[in-house]
Amino acid sequence: MLQVWKLPHLLKGMGTHLPILDKLRINRAATGGSNSARYCYSVWLRHLSVLASQGFCIGNAEVGELGPGDSIGTGLAALLSGAKTYVGLDLVPFSATADLLDIFQTLVQMFSEREAIPDEQEFPGIRPKLKSYVFPHHLIDSSNLALRRGYIRDQLKQPLTKGGPITYYSPWNSPAIVAAGTLDLIFSQAVLEHVDDLRETYIAMSAWLKPGGYMSHVIDFGAHHLSPFWNGHWAYTDFEWQMVRGRREFLLNRNALSKHLECAHQAGLRVLEIIHRYDDAGLPLQCLASRFQDLSKDDRRTRGTVLLLKKGV
Repeated sequence: MLQVWKLPHLLKGMGTHLPILDKLRINRAATGGSNSARYCYSVWLRHLSVLASQGFCIGNAEVGELGPGDSIGTGLAALLSGAKTYVGLDLVPFSATADLLDIFQTLVQMFSEREAIPDEQEFPGIRPKLKSYVFPHHLIDSSNLALRRGYIRDQLKQPLTKGGPITYYSPWNSPAIVAAGTLDLIFSQAVLEHVDDLRETYIAMSAWLKPGGYMSHVIDFGAHHLSPFWNGHWAYTDFEWQMVRGRREFLLNRNALSKHLECAHQAGLRVLEIIHRYDDAGLPLQCLASRFQDLSKDDRRTRGTVLLLKKGV
């Protein structure tokens, strides 16, 4: 039986098959958040803080980001923290229209002044949450910030092609776009829930990492405004979901945490830490589509997670 709340989402998805409506959708397209320097500063320093607790050091690291979104601001923050290089990989070139020099200048000021990490008062939806939002002096060598600032600014004034500290690929269409065994870290912020081929993506990311390299992924298992219930995306049948997606380049893969762990294991990755965000509200099990009736209790409760992984060692 079709729940009434599904109707507007079904109609919106079907509307993407109409050229004029689809064009309006594309023209409005954005991922939300990462065109703000303060957002990028907060996201990056949160990742760095939880990674450091597992032994990761940013100094001279080669960093990759999956799905940077509206800008590569998080990558710029990583470089200002001491990373040697940054590569951003996106499906849609949202960042191409961002004012990167403006974002960069704000980031430079924040790092120079060692501003506290913007917390949940300013960004209540950003994960991971931290015990302390004090600037992490002990994690960042600020002695050569002026030098890093200079060469980053120079590259931002030219196309972001391979050969400098910053590389941006969009769309990336092959795992071979990044050389195997070249990255110390790959991170993402609310991206892996949108990836269609999750298994191949984990295999690709693992291949890009050096032995002992790290991953940090914030994953949101919620319905992303496609239901009034946080787990309502699991209530759509496969046919209904096909209509909801329409012609969108990506939506949600609807995979639960256990699928991510399975893919990570198959890719040769070891779990360092899982930071769960549980939610026992939402639709009851009997209201979910048949393919989701077998979800484990832990999967059904996990609304979000921070997944820290390490390659091999």
